[in-house]
Amino acid sequence: MRPEDQPRFPRLEAVLQDGRVVTLRFLREADAGALGDFYESVPREDFRFYLPHALSREEAAAEAARADDPCFVCLVAETDRGALAGYAWYRWEPGADKSGFGICIRRGWQSAALGGALMTRLLDIAAEVGPPVMRLTVQLANTRAVALYRRMGFEVVREQTRQANPEFGFDEEPEYYMERRVR
Repeated sequence: MRPEDQPRFPRLEAVLQDGRVVTLRFLREADAGALGDFYESVPREDFRFYLPHALSREEAAAEAARADDPCFVCLVAETDRGALAGYAWYRWEPGADKSGFGICIRRGWQSAALGGALMTRLLDIAAEVGPPVMRLTVQLANTRAVALYRRMGFEVVREQTRQANPEFGFDEEPEYYMERRVR
């Protein structure tokens, strides 16, 4: 997101269900190292559910370098120790009527309502910035994510097959394509 637009959406403190507190804020280029640490913490069985790109330090640096892209909004959940507990993003091509969405929560922070907090904040921003519709795909096997997305207002448009990804060793599997109008 463009730096001049960011002040409209100040950082927020989110108190999670278990009482822990995180700061929800925009990703910065300086977050490359923390994002790399976060990516390296994602176990392979979770990575299967989050596969837009490799979860590597190189990809973290590239993602952080895009922090000010006007067609990319990325929020991080920062702990009181400066580590990232999770992040969520949406991005689109110029002139597009739909944006893609992704979210990843660190183990140990799942089931504390962090995903809902990040998505709520992201949807608040999307109501003013970006295309009017957000889209995502989610494997049917990722039942917690499917339930979260439904609670957040996403609707299943169709069931489809996620193609096998030989680069990472994942077989094809059924997934939902879901959408939500954000404004």
